[in-house]
Amino acid sequence: MSTVTPLSGKEFDSLDAMMRAWADEAVRIAAADHGMTLDYSPESIPSLETVLAARTPPPESEQEEVTRLWGAYYGEVFRRRFPAEWIMAVYPTPQYAGRADAGADVAMPALDAAGSHVYPLLKIFRRLTIGSSEDLTAFYAKVSAALEARGS
Repeated sequence: MSTVTPLSGKEFDSLDAMMRAWADEAVRIAAADHGMTLDYSPESIPSLETVLAARTPPPESEQEEVTRLWGAYYGEVFRRRFPAEWIMAVYPTPQYAGRADAGADVAMPALDAAGSHVYPLLKIFRRLTIGSSEDLTAFYAKVSAALEARGS
């Protein structure tokens, strides 16, 4: 299985370009390592779950990169359905971010959908470290319903 991507250490013109490149790399790895097709549709989320189940838990030394890789893909599923843009944002409640240094504010890539922030990388981190109880399909449905209700 691929662990380090050719994107590690690469510089990008924008956060959006970086996240799209990482998402495309996730698509490539899912196909090459797992025979799974990820097409950025909500219907591909169960395939993403299958890939993550095979890769869980990642070694601590790889958690950041693995979270960025699969979180970028998961975020792009949202971004391609709802008008949203990638931003750097601080998660509003650090104690739930899964970090040992929960008192420190940490900015991470997130999606801004008409003022609502979605944290796909955090959800992927939790899925990778907590397990299948962090259901990506259910989370997508819940967030999508909230965004639709807001008219995003």
